[in-house]
Amino acid sequence: MELADIHCHLNFGNFKKDRNEVIRRAKIAGLSFIIDSGFDYGSNEKSLIISGQYDGYVFSTLGFSPNRIGKSDYRYVSGQISENLDSIVGIGEIGIDLKKAQAEYETQKEIFLHFLQLAEEFEKPAVIHARKAEEKVFELLKGRDVVAVFHCYTGSEKLAERIVDAGMYISLSTLLCYSENVQKIAEVVEPENVMFETDSPFLSPLKGRNEPANVQLAYQKFAEIKNMSVDEVAIKLIKNARNVFNID
Repeated sequence: MELADIHCHLNFGNFKKDRNEVIRRAKIAGLSFIIDSGFDYGSNEKSLIISGQYDGYVFSTLGFSPNRIGKSDYRYVSGQISENLDSIVGIGEIGIDLKKAQAEYETQKEIFLHFLQLAEEFEKPAVIHARKAEEKVFELLKGRDVVAVFHCYTGSEKLAERIVDAGMYISLSTLLCYSENVQKIAEVVEPENVMFETDSPFLSPLKGRNEPANVQLAYQKFAEIKNMSVDEVAIKLIKNARNVFNID
């Protein structure tokens, strides 16, 4: 059985002391690979270093979070992406946040569209951060020639159905283990359009820091909700992740 955590932040400082152990536990839990996501220039650099250290097991996506607008310059990230195309599997996280981000919507939209254009140009999947902005982001994605993955999706069930009908993907986090809202989303989407993530170190289904090994709990919960075996779910989801992120 192959599992994957398609979005986490091993680049965070609270993994610095025991990153080897975290990777070891992920392998024991059955993870075939982990995707580490950057969110600004500094975290992108750290992600590249980590994926280099765990070559073939940890992969990087480079991005610029809307929460970093005004704190970091997205133009540096554009160059960083173009200089490391052979070392990354996607562009993200990128998007719009109408809950936490301090920048105005139009500014967020402009920067998001800039990175979407890069994803199209470089033929890389886009890892989408959309918080309280899922509908707006979906409308902006319509007609774009890019594979989009809504990371840590917590929007409405109706929009989830529209997203997958449009050929996009939804990534459900380990929130699935304890959030009724996310469990309702799981009820209406099929495995062919879903992937799982931990968003480590956040959203732990257990006490303390989250880590990639815990993604197995999301697989188990989804299998329970869909009345499937974990093996059946894993087979479909690993195919999604490998195809979207072009990981052999």
